[in-house]
Amino acid sequence: MKIKDKVLHDYPKLSKTSRQIADYLLENPAAFLTNNAQELGKITKTSAASVVRFCQQLEFKGLKDFQLQLAQDAPQKENDDFDTIVANGDTSTTVLLKLEKSLQQNLTEFVKLNNTKEIGIAASLLQQADSIYLEGVAASGLPAKDLYYKLIRIGRKAFYDDDVHIALEQSYFTTPKDVMIIFSYSGQTEEILLAARQAHHNQTPIIAITRDSNSALSQLASIILPLPSNEQLLRVGAINSLFSEMTMSCLLYLCLIAKDVPKLENRMKATSRITNHLKEKN
Repeated sequence: MKIKDKVLHDYPKLSKTSRQIADYLLENPAAFLTNNAQELGKITKTSAASVVRFCQQLEFKGLKDFQLQLAQDAPQKENDDFDTIVANGDTSTTVLLKLEKSLQQNLTEFVKLNNTKEIGIAASLLQQADSIYLEGVAASGLPAKDLYYKLIRIGRKAFYDDDVHIALEQSYFTTPKDVMIIFSYSGQTEEILLAARQAHHNQTPIIAITRDSNSALSQLASIILPLPSNEQLLRVGAINSLFSEMTMSCLLYLCLIAKDVPKLENRMKATSRITNHLKEKN
């Protein structure tokens, strides 16, 4: 078992001090390789002895053995074929804590990875667009649909369809005055690429939300909003990838409405009055 997996597995059993060290290790594995016990103790606001005890809790003789294994783990990371957060027999408490740490790491990486200038440009494109076309299949369809619902609620002309054939047909009608937002973790999904090629042919700006800046999708995009590449394509389910895509969906929406909050507030109150007729009265 790799060190990262072992730390996540044992995290619920660690003391408060050891968790401080574990948190730093999970967020800064490279720094853990280059500092000695005294330096790590200072960085983590613990002590050199606590760092050594932490290594021993994970069944290493000391920090040097720990760092050796950590270095050996690093180049093998991309070779993993199957990705899972949990281990066989994990309790619900263990799974909850593992998921908490995994999503915290994911969000930290997400923030570091994204350029606020690019996000601002994307928001401006959405603000100026006549129509907004949203694309995404399977798990990546969830953030696309969620953003579609939000855009409809604020009165924007938006298009999304679960039926891939209908979505492709809609892409034919995109124009340079529109914007297409594509959610695809891999950037390799053929259905998505067909829609992207059509929009590109129509000179429609494309905002690609994907993990791979070298994928076929990225080559067609006007703007790439990157996702953390911390989940293999073969996995038990879209967890961190879906979390990242939903975060980006919400980020784009909030940046869009931040330009005209008072007007949108009135629209939302108006639409809420209509939908309130569908709610059961006490």
